[in-house]
Amino acid sequence: MKRLGLLALLVTMPGLVLAVDVDGQVAWSQRIEMSTPVSGVVDEVLVNVGDRVEKNDVLLRLQPHRFKSALSSSTAAKKDALYKLKEAEREWDRSQELYERTVLADRDLQLAENDLVAAKAVYAKAEAHYNSTKLDMAESVMRAPFAAVVLERHAQPGQSVVTRLQTVPLVTLAATTHYHATGSVSASDANQLASGQAVAVTVNGQRYNGILSSVGFEPVKDTGSYPVIVRFTTGGSLLRAGQAATLHLP
Repeated sequence: MKRLGLLALLVTMPGLVLAVDVDGQVAWSQRIEMSTPVSGVVDEVLVNVGDRVEKNDVLLRLQPHRFKSALSSSTAAKKDALYKLKEAEREWDRSQELYERTVLADRDLQLAENDLVAAKAVYAKAEAHYNSTKLDMAESVMRAPFAAVVLERHAQPGQSVVTRLQTVPLVTLAATTHYHATGSVSASDANQLASGQAVAVTVNGQRYNGILSSVGFEPVKDTGSYPVIVRFTTGGSLLRAGQAATLHLP
């Protein structure tokens, strides 16, 4: 059998004869540098490098005082705008009734309608501002978007985050739900492969089930070989990017 490096994928499709061992390495399926879309001062950081987190776990919080104040103000403004809108609706209904009884002039009816339109606009603006401040409050808390391991932590309590100037990575995560195994094959071997094939990946003697995610159409620079990527799961076992693994291809 032909051997190409450090990563082994074992094709598990029935009836196929394993003919090629491909060496490569483990890579992250997702790696993300996280920041906050709102500015503020870091209140607390709840993770450190190497920590494992689940989806929606809190990673970091900004100081909440400014966000709570803005939300309280926008809530009051929305309530006031709603009260005035209800008043304008009642006045519009009353004006229509008087107009139908021919005891209200056209101009007065038009004024009542203008007041109603203006009240609706004020309420819509107040509601939009309320929704914006509510979203800011939620986004002042950074949560994990998926199960992951913490690769880097750049944030410290008391640190100012000014997003309007430049997005600064605060925490870097790598997904642990899936991994990639990367390697390369010759053009003739690449022609025999197809995305979606069932493949097993062996890392440190442990075998994991996966699928062939992609087979490249452009060669790796200066090698003449073509990249292959296998997506696999470990059932919770934590791997490191760059670890050797072995692929067995048909």
